[in-house]
Amino acid sequence: PARELTAMVYPLFEYSLIVYLILDFVTTLLANRRGELSAWFWKFSKAAFAINLFLCAQFRMIFVCIAYEKVKQHTAGFLGLQIALILIAVQNSLFLVHTKVSYEFLGGIHNTRNVIRAYLTGLLAISLVKVTATIYVVGNGWGAPWTMKD
Repeated sequence: PARELTAMVYPLFEYSLIVYLILDFVTTLLANRRGELSAWFWKFSKAAFAINLFLCAQFRMIFVCIAYEKVKQHTAGFLGLQIALILIAVQNSLFLVHTKVSYEFLGGIHNTRNVIRAYLTGLLAISLVKVTATIYVVGNGWGAPWTMKD
């Protein structure tokens, strides 16, 4: 029953995330129309939006592919969500840089950018380890040796 109950509640998360992706894309579209974004960032945003929409929609496969029957396929859904959340965080951070957002409580634009750099550094370092371990499971069907307890 736990799997079924989770599948019943999960759409609230999934639909909320997809609505967020759409509204975030509209915000980026409007900023682009105002001339606040570079051409490369606009292209990146369009690609990231399409990729994120697909990956978030595919996350539901964790309910179709049962973990103890199809470990690789089940974990692939989590891998897709991890990648989507990383892309969202990177895109949101770069959006702040491109639109020259400055938070006075951080001490202005210079410190805002320093906090963004620190955030991205921590995010990417931690995510590298997490995604590497998840890719190992998707490729092999079991946990990476460095994640297993002796």
